[in-house]
Amino acid sequence: MKFGAVPVRDALGATAVHSIRQGDLVLKKGTLIGDKEVAALEAAGVKDIVVARLDPGDVSEDQAAADIAAALKGEGVHTDRAFTGRCNLFAATPVCWWSIRRQSTGSTASTRR
Repeated sequence: MKFGAVPVRDALGATAVHSIRQGDLVLKKGTLIGDKEVAALEAAGVKDIVVARLDPGDVSEDQAAADIAAALKGEGVHTDRAFTGRCNLFAATPVCWWSIRRQSTGSTASTRR
C-alpha cells in the first residue's frame, strides 16, 4: 500500500484517508477520489490530500473488516456493511438485560442477568 499526501490532481483513483471539511466541501474518509472529487477539492482550495493506493494483492480496510467479522460471527450474530475500516457485529438476542421491580416496601431492586 502506498500512503501519504499528494497534490489533489495526483489523488485520482486513490482513497481519502481522512475526512476533509473545508467551506461547503465535505469529503468523507474512505471516499474513492474521482474526477468529481478532484474538481470539488480544487474548488474548495485544497492543495494536497492524504490518500492510500492499494498494491496488487492488497485488500481495502472495509474488505478486511468484513472478512474478520465474517470469521468471528456465529449463530445468532449478524453483521452490518463494513465502513471506514470497521464492521459491527449484532447479537440477535440480548446477552445481558436488567429487570427493575418494585418491592413491597416501595423501594426498587435491580436484577442483572
